[in-house]
Amino acid sequence: MRWTRLFNPENKFWIFMDKITDVCILAFCWLVASVPLFTSGAATVALFQFTLKQAKDEESYAVRSFCASFARNFKSATALWLLFVLGGAFLALDFYAIFFYAVPKPIRIAAFAAAACLTFLYAASFCWAFPLIAYFTIPVRKALHDALILGIRHIGTTLCVFAVYAFFAWASYMRPLASPVLLALSLFVSSYFFRRVFNALSSEVSP
Repeated sequence: MRWTRLFNPENKFWIFMDKITDVCILAFCWLVASVPLFTSGAATVALFQFTLKQAKDEESYAVRSFCASFARNFKSATALWLLFVLGGAFLALDFYAIFFYAVPKPIRIAAFAAAACLTFLYAASFCWAFPLIAYFTIPVRKALHDALILGIRHIGTTLCVFAVYAFFAWASYMRPLASPVLLALSLFVSSYFFRRVFNALSSEVSP
């Protein structure tokens, strides 16, 4: 009886392994879809849309779902991605000026503190914006606004997601060839955190 349960396809272990297999397949899809670089946002939203459904056992066919989401959210996700690229470039220039330009020490410290705060807000918004578009299909402006609010309001979840991404970033550094799969796994894990918040939000606005 115990062995029968072990090899039962409805066993929770095999269901979980099916999820991991789908994530690994979609990691390849994400890599291919992100080759032009500017399409990385749409690929990330498509991957998030699937992993968010996985977190509630609502997923369908992996590749078909990814392709449909990629096409459906391409415009808004690409605009969002380019905005974050510009924001990241602005912050990078700020830190470059702080460390490499000759300025008085008090000004350097104040500028560094301000840049560090902006970087945290940027990172929080970046973490939340793509899953927000994937789950709620909202305009870019609202995604940016809500991402910032949720990133601060649910600071515990934000820090947990930061920790997840930091761990998988370290793992990617240690195993570069596995980076796409590790990225997909990081979105899969973080989706459980996001889905818990999104479920609460959905219940708040439901009649």
